[in-house]
This record gives sequence, C-alpha cells and structure tokens, in this order.
Amino acid sequence: MVVALRKTLLLSLDDRLVVTREFIHPEVSRSGPGRRLRRHGVADLNALLPKEEGPKTPVKTFKAYEPGFVHVDINYPATDAGRGPTHVPVRRH
Repeated sequence: MVVALRKTLLLSLDDRLVVTREFIHPEVSRSGPGRRLRRHGVADLNALLPKEEGPKTPVKTFKAYEPGFVHVDINYPATDAGRGPTHVPVRRH
C-alpha cells in the first residue's frame, strides 16, 4: 500500500507518513515505510518524477578578457525602506 501511494501520489516522505498514519495505520513509524520504499526501489522521489523532454538551454559563459581587466558587478539590494547600501563584488581575471 505504501509503495502504491508513493508511485501514484508522488508525495515526499513526511507527507506520505501523514497520509499513512491518517488512513492506514496510526502507529506506523517513520523508518519502516522508508525501508520498504528502498526495498522496492522507489525511495528516490526525483527518479519517479517525469523527465522534461526537448532542447536544453545552452550554458552561457562570461566573455574572456585579457589579463588585468577588472569586472565590477553593482547590486542594489532591496530592503523594507527602499534601496539599501551598494555592494560591489570585484573579480579579477
């Protein structure tokens, strides 16, 4: 029953534990169903989720500059009072 819940509802371990205690057996431990899922090979929730098909977005890299160039990123973090202090991380190439 626990394995069928995992395959159909795709719930996390804690969510599935709440459903199991509510509708199947109120005194079930957290570790017992986890061992059962590992034994049946369905413990990894990410492996059960459908995979996205289609072209992947290419990874963009930074432009290569000559040595000695300094790259400056300016960031204005938002706060409750508006804009906060400016943080300037510097990366030397």
